[in-house]
Amino acid sequence: MIDTIDPIHPHDIVQVTAASKHAIPFFLALVQAGFPSPAENYVERVCSLDDLCIIHPEATYFVRVAGESMMGDRIYPGDVLIVDSALKPADGSVVVVWLNGEYCVKRFVRKEALVLLESSNEKYAPIYVHPDQDEFTVLGVVTFVIFKPAKYVRPR
Repeated sequence: MIDTIDPIHPHDIVQVTAASKHAIPFFLALVQAGFPSPAENYVERVCSLDDLCIIHPEATYFVRVAGESMMGDRIYPGDVLIVDSALKPADGSVVVVWLNGEYCVKRFVRKEALVLLESSNEKYAPIYVHPDQDEFTVLGVVTFVIFKPAKYVRPR
């Protein structure tokens, strides 16, 4: 079992700004994974990713993932997390935390007086946070994961 926390470098944490809004067409029709319908090319409205993904702009950050500890939750190295610091973590939430001088992404679990930070990759050991011993802050709750699809289709 790996005993590290897959730290996130501070330069990979960026706060959302109002100036970052860009309008993008939003289509009414759902995209079919099978055969497309040529009759369904209707733009419902123009929106921005901020409108779709960000509830509290002044409390939202983009965080680039480092490490493989959350791959069981489909969070991979290089993915970008949208993190809302206005939300309180519920038991089982995926969160970005500051732990003993390092940022990391983990699943938040309360165990009586302790907090347990779980990885979703079984190779990584859980981390018990001791309030009287550890320097610990929840930066926010992960609300979305942004990733680039694979460059190549899988071989047939």
